[in-house]
Amino acid sequence: MASTISMGQYLFRRIASLGVEHIFGVPGDFNLTLLDELFKMPNLKWLGACNELNAAYATDGYARVKGVPGVLVTTYAVGELSAMNGVAGAYAEHAGMIHIVGMPMRILQKARVMLHHTMEPNMDHEIYVGMAEPIRKAHTILKNESTMAEEIDRVITEGVKSRLPVYIYIPMDIVGTPLDATRLDTPLNTKIENSDSKSEDEVVRLTLDLIKKSSKPAILADVLTIRHGGKELVKKLATLTNFPVYSTPLSKGVVDETSSQFNGLYNGSVSFEGVAAELESSDLILNIGYLLSDSNTGGFTRNISEKQLVLLGHDSCQIQDKKFSNIHFLPVLERIVAELEKKSSEYHLPREQLWNKVEVPVLNSSTSGPITQSYMWQRIGGFLKPNDIILAESGTAQFGMPDASFPANITYITQTFWSSIGYTVGACLGACVAAKELKSPGRVVLLVGEGSLQMTVQEIGSYIRFGFTPVIFVINNNGYSIERAINGEKQTYNDVSMLWDHQQMLSFLGARKETGIEGKSFSCKTVEELDGLLKDEEFNKAEKIQVCEVFMDQFDYPWRLSTQIATTRERMKKMQPA
Repeated sequence: MASTISMGQYLFRRIASLGVEHIFGVPGDFNLTLLDELFKMPNLKWLGACNELNAAYATDGYARVKGVPGVLVTTYAVGELSAMNGVAGAYAEHAGMIHIVGMPMRILQKARVMLHHTMEPNMDHEIYVGMAEPIRKAHTILKNESTMAEEIDRVITEGVKSRLPVYIYIPMDIVGTPLDATRLDTPLNTKIENSDSKSEDEVVRLTLDLIKKSSKPAILADVLTIRHGGKELVKKLATLTNFPVYSTPLSKGVVDETSSQFNGLYNGSVSFEGVAAELESSDLILNIGYLLSDSNTGGFTRNISEKQLVLLGHDSCQIQDKKFSNIHFLPVLERIVAELEKKSSEYHLPREQLWNKVEVPVLNSSTSGPITQSYMWQRIGGFLKPNDIILAESGTAQFGMPDASFPANITYITQTFWSSIGYTVGACLGACVAAKELKSPGRVVLLVGEGSLQMTVQEIGSYIRFGFTPVIFVINNNGYSIERAINGEKQTYNDVSMLWDHQQMLSFLGARKETGIEGKSFSCKTVEELDGLLKDEEFNKAEKIQVCEVFMDQFDYPWRLSTQIATTRERMKKMQPA
């Protein structure tokens, strides 16, 4: 290797070393010279989205499937600001992201030239950098040649370790700046380690002591277990101990739901009958990778006392009433699993099953008639196959899919915490890209309402353009049903245009005879029609892009949505002053 390398090449080599193979974004005049450097990379490919918001969603979806930070490139101001909602969602839900922003030349910034994308005379060109501060873990503005390589390494490392978005701002005149190429011989240190070894020791010791003393322990594995790379450790912990395992709405699929140890999805009072009672009766609950948002806790209805609880989080741990700040659960969990493996008899492992297995109820066994929320989601669960990747949109899909039972090795993507409508359409593009890189044998299945679809529909054209063949279920229930359930059931602000013809959508976006790209669209208004299609061999193969439009009543809501809304209203009433 030559002794020096261009800044652009240095940056992209570091990114490629993480296992990233595709970079998402939208070209703009302040990032074009940087993209020229990307196109010199044999092991990195550019994937241009229709707009920056969708590109950010795609980057997020890629990160969730691939397990490495997604990379997003936008241009100064108009591009970076358009992407911010998508970046904020990645921050909220710990989908790692490296956001690279092309900026004006340093000399123009210094002179405060009134360039396009600035807002007024004599404007500080770094004003947009400040706007992104709350939605990033770290950032750098590459201005100083002597520290550029060091700064790139620092920010990327922080992004990998935190699983939060980071920003790298690149003035267009520094793209070709020569940097020390020999630095690339030393890999980045991305291993998560706790600096406070005494606190880590104490967390491990106390947790092991509680495990030893417990008579009815359980594992509650939440979504940050997945985001921070702890999924396999939880699987190992479950196998070693034979403790029952529970997921949450955001972590559904974290463990094999066909396993005898899986005992349901816990969402406080918004759980299937028996699930909450069984978990909450445990004398020890190992709550790993927790995210305690309203819709991930049944509207804050978890009934678990500190005495029962070990909270293992990404930035703190709590053992009963003892709190430990700045301790990451991953090294803790590694040590706990190693100790239990080494001394299983000392901890009475594997444990005898003293817990009651909760059976999933069949909500609707209809064989004919209109398609209802109570029928739809469990039937979609029956359609899924091992290794499928499924995306459930914010809305009725998000509250319906927890009813479904998953086969083994499902990757489930939803955005229950940030809940930005339209997210999954962009995220599906990233999921398709990651699935292709991983040579995933499963299908990609998108569940999206017709209202959400209207936010980001153009990215379906990207699926077609790049040869991806997801199965797309469009839930057509005449408007924003989730909002109707919350407020204004018959108000026109919850209406959307019903003039769209979803049966023509694939053709308009590129899958038609003259392009040589095949797509198929179906319309299902009855249980018989939907059941017949889901049993169809060709439909199941998903060898071409397919749309299944499912019609449901606009005032029909998943029971979890209705229950959570009622619970939240009751809680709000009690919080009002007398």
